[in-house]
Amino acid sequence: MRRSFLVLLLFVAACAPTPLAEPTATPVSLKPANLLTPRPTPPPPPTGTPAATTAPTRPGRTVAPTPIPTSTPRLSGTPVAASEPLQGFLLDDRLLSPIIGESFAYRVYLPPDYLRAPKRLYPVLYMLHGNGGNYTEWSDSYLPEQVDRMIVAGEIQPMIVVMPDDGESTYWANWDSGPRWADYVTDDVVSAIDQRYRTQANPAGRAIGGLSMGGLGALNLALQHADVFGVAGAHSPSVRLDPDPALWFLTGQNFWENNPVWLVQHRAGVDSLKVWMDAGTEDIWLPNIEAVHTALVGEGVHVDWHVFPGPHEAVYWIDHVPDYLRFYSEALGT
Repeated sequence: MRRSFLVLLLFVAACAPTPLAEPTATPVSLKPANLLTPRPTPPPPPTGTPAATTAPTRPGRTVAPTPIPTSTPRLSGTPVAASEPLQGFLLDDRLLSPIIGESFAYRVYLPPDYLRAPKRLYPVLYMLHGNGGNYTEWSDSYLPEQVDRMIVAGEIQPMIVVMPDDGESTYWANWDSGPRWADYVTDDVVSAIDQRYRTQANPAGRAIGGLSMGGLGALNLALQHADVFGVAGAHSPSVRLDPDPALWFLTGQNFWENNPVWLVQHRAGVDSLKVWMDAGTEDIWLPNIEAVHTALVGEGVHVDWHVFPGPHEAVYWIDHVPDYLRFYSEALGT
């Protein structure tokens, strides 16, 4: 009897439910889901095949290998806000000038299709600022907004616009035994832009213009270097027909080599230039500008000549930016 009772107790114990273990909380990660999934390790590259790829480049331009090629070209520099939304790109950047021994800021406008047309080469317009200004002066005259609007409307061809800086009142000239500001533009600035952007790197694809001091500098640089710039625009150039004590850094022969009347009479090949000149009816430099125009025409240089109502002030240049851009667009690349 006792044995039967023990057997019964063992049978009941075997049939009783087993207690469940306490559930363990599963930790929840706050990382994005794509970071929680282990990524497969890529197989090693075949023997003889480099792991990195090199971005396509133009001859003479060196681009460092990148481990992951990108499908869209990237732009360097700091984006700049304009007074209205742009379809193109407005950037500030810097370049090192071995000639001057310093780095300088510049502003560049790139047309709307610059990233979408990676094989296209663009003409370049260099626009120089006036006395007391800097590389932002043409932005103050709404040049980026105007060029963007006119490209989008099909009024002008897509182009790159470069607005360089200098040491302020340099007149964009090589000084007497001093800084070579003209060579800085023709050698350092042009070289840097041709290396960094997809440019038409020839005189027919380069224009240089400017206002006031920059207008005189642009005209002089084109007359001195018709092998670099094929198009020039002198907007209200502050021309001195004779040496001026205010330009103490340009004396003797050096003054004449930075005088457009002397240059057009002594430099070869200038008759190939396409030149625009304009001034306001109230411009204090108008008689001197007219004398330069007469000298250029007398030496066989074709000049688009305009005298518009207005003074030697920003409001005048702002009003005529579209006129300038139409000229540059028609003259570049033709």
